[in-house]
Parts: sequence; C-alpha cells; structure tokens
Amino acid sequence: MRSLSLGMAIPSGSEASRPAPRSRTSPSMSSILPFVPPELAEHTLSFCHPRDIAAFAQTCRSAHIFVYQSPDQYLWRTLFLQYPFDDPRLCLDPAAQRNVDWCAKLQRRVRAERIARRDGDRREFVDVVLECIHEAAPWSKAGPSSNLLWVNLLLSAKDSPWIEAQLRLEFFTTTSLKPLASDFDRLRAHLALSLDHGVGVNAPEGLRLLRRMSRAHVYDLRNYSKAAQWGPFTNSGNSVDWRHVNAIVTVIAMNLRDFGVHWPRQFKPQATTRGLEASRAYSAPGALERSPLDWAGVEGHWMRIVCFCDYRDLIRFNTSGWNPSFFDDEYEEASRLLRLNLRVMSVESNPKVIEGLPDPSRPPITFGGTMRGFNSDEVLDRAVRGTVRVMEDGNIRWSFVSIYNSHDQWSSEGVQIGDVASAAGVVGAWSGAHHEQGESRRVHPGERSR
Repeated sequence: MRSLSLGMAIPSGSEASRPAPRSRTSPSMSSILPFVPPELAEHTLSFCHPRDIAAFAQTCRSAHIFVYQSPDQYLWRTLFLQYPFDDPRLCLDPAAQRNVDWCAKLQRRVRAERIARRDGDRREFVDVVLECIHEAAPWSKAGPSSNLLWVNLLLSAKDSPWIEAQLRLEFFTTTSLKPLASDFDRLRAHLALSLDHGVGVNAPEGLRLLRRMSRAHVYDLRNYSKAAQWGPFTNSGNSVDWRHVNAIVTVIAMNLRDFGVHWPRQFKPQATTRGLEASRAYSAPGALERSPLDWAGVEGHWMRIVCFCDYRDLIRFNTSGWNPSFFDDEYEEASRLLRLNLRVMSVESNPKVIEGLPDPSRPPITFGGTMRGFNSDEVLDRAVRGTVRVMEDGNIRWSFVSIYNSHDQWSSEGVQIGDVASAAGVVGAWSGAHHEQGESRRVHPGERSR
C-alpha cells in the first residue's frame, strides 16, 4: 500500500515525486497493484487531478492498464463529474447520451484549459467549448450548469494571450479562416457580448469595430435572397449562417446598451443579461409547464425587439459600396419592443412526413397568436402565424408572418439560440412578406417574457 500511495501522489515535474531507484530485491509496482482492491485504488485516485492520473499511469504497465483499460471507466466518470461537469447522459442529444467516453472527453477539456492559457489548436478549443454548451443539462431549480460555469471561466481568462481579442471580438473576413470563423461566430452568438463591456463611443475599439462590421453585414441586402430563404441561412435554407446570426445579435445587444437605464433590464434579451445560462434547454419562463405536444415551448407570452435603420440610409448604404464606415460610432437605429401571445394550432401527425424528418420526435408545429407594441400609438393587436421545425443541421428554425388588415405584411425567419425552449430565444431577420426587390430589412431577436 505504501508503494501505491507514492505512485498515486506523483505531481508532474515534482522532484519529490520521482520514484526512488529500485533495488534488485524491491517489489515492482506491477507485483503490488494486483493485490490492492480496485475499488480502493479508484477511490484514492479520484482525489487526484487528471494530469496526475496520467502521470501515475506511466509508472508501470499494470498502472497503465488499470487507468486506461477499465471496461466501465468508473474512475474517469468519477473524475469527470466531480471536476465538475454536467452529466452528458442528462442532455437532450441522444448521440451524446450513448457510449460516453469519459476519459477522452475529460482529457479534451483539460487540454482546452491549457490552450486557453498558452494558445494552441484553436479549432479543438472551440469544438470543446461548443460541445460543453451543447451538452449542458436542461434548466432546473437545482442551480446553474457546471458546463457553462466552466466555459465562462475559460473565456474570461485575463491571462490568455488570444481569447478576448481574437475569439470574442475579431470579425473574420479572410477565406482561409471561414471554416473556423463559423464556429467562432456560433459561440459568440450564444455569448451575446455578455463577457464584453462598453457602450457607444466609450466602448473599446475592438467592440466598436465589431459593431460597424456587424451592421454592414446585417443591412447588406445581398445577404437576403431566395437561396437563403430570406433568413440567416445557407445550403438552401437547411443550415444556419452563424456569421449572420452573430452579426444580428451584436447589433441588437449594442443598440440596447445605448438606451442604458431607459430600456429596463427585464425587457432585454436574457442572453445579454444571463449569458450562457439563457441557452439551456427549457430555461424560458414557463417552459417546464408546457404541453407534451409543444416540444418547442411555443405557447405563452413572448417579447420581441425589432431594430431597423432609416430606409433612406439603407438605400444609400447599398448603393455606395457597402462600406462599414457608413455606420460610424454616432449612428443610431430605431428599436421597438413588441409583445406576442402565441398558441399551438396544430402538430404534424402524418406518419409518412414524420418518418422523413431530421428528428421524428419533434414534428413541425403550426402556431398562431397576436402581437402588440408597447408604444402608446401601437395599442391594437395584430394577427401572427408561423411554424417551428428542426432543420437538417439539427438547429430549430422559426418562421413568422404578421398580418395587417387581413393581408400578410411582414415575414420573419429566425433560429433558436441554444437548446430547445431556451430563454435566449429566437434571432432572425424581418422583411416584406412578399420579398419584393428593394424592400426594407429589419433585424430582431424574440424571446419569452416573464
């Protein structure tokens, strides 16, 4: 037992941890380890950091087999859950629930911590962070998600040589960075600038530049087409364009900061006030009490924020070369707050249709309801109808149409931020219902209100 204790207490690089030279008569580790009850060895090792476990596994062949070839991975499962991280078996993705490789998953996350501090494979880093967000446990009264607490800590590292400037604020434009940029933009759309602070002309230069570039992308009419189904999509509307979504989120978040205390906190998108916690499944108010058929959390009261620039500015920007400097630090857009009350009208039940869906457990929902503005001159309800469905890439797409005088007036295409029925809500773009050339474009996020 004494030899086993010394072997398990190996901290990396410590002089005291180096094993003493073995005499010809001293017993080897491989001859002692088999006599130690595995439950005791696993329990003792569970108090060590994963890096120390890796060091212990290098002491002898028996230790390596014990650490890495256990059929049930009990040790690694224990280390993973008490790190702590959320149990991936509790998330809503069936693929993540099956055959969890606890060892590989924990090693990747520990490696991500090293990349945050010293730089390294940024693609792996972002993959790990997005996996953590995706596998966060659904919202409950038990408290915040351990996954998301870890991600926030990782992305807030003050001593990182690259995270703030090159992950949170950089706007990627070069072709070589586009594959990586899409994942970066997806991450930043979930963060909603919750880790970056500054208002208007007093914001850091990196944040002001990001705002200009985001406005230029959002108000560029070339980014709205039939091929993209008039929303922030690619691949004929079957995949999310995260660069577009992140640009919309940035525009909205910065516009609301300009209002300061004049836009009450309770009317701000929860992604901007709660950060990643708002992306958890069923974190929208009332989502846990939804009808079983309402898998998307449609029914209830919603809040919508709509931002748009002056129509004359929109035309000038699109006919003068699309220069981001058009939107200088003094530029202001209009913002409107709307209330919606939605109800489920029908759920797809045709077996042949359901069989061909990306996720048969979540058939398309058709909904209807009313919308009303908060302003004193917007007191009449307008009819709203739409659908919500799962896209081929696994994201959730929302389509809205607002009706005025019995005619379709505006249409909206958006994507759910975070998991199903998240408090982060839906982000997308408005346009005229008939998509005529030259129509105004408006950007909006919509979310559950309390």
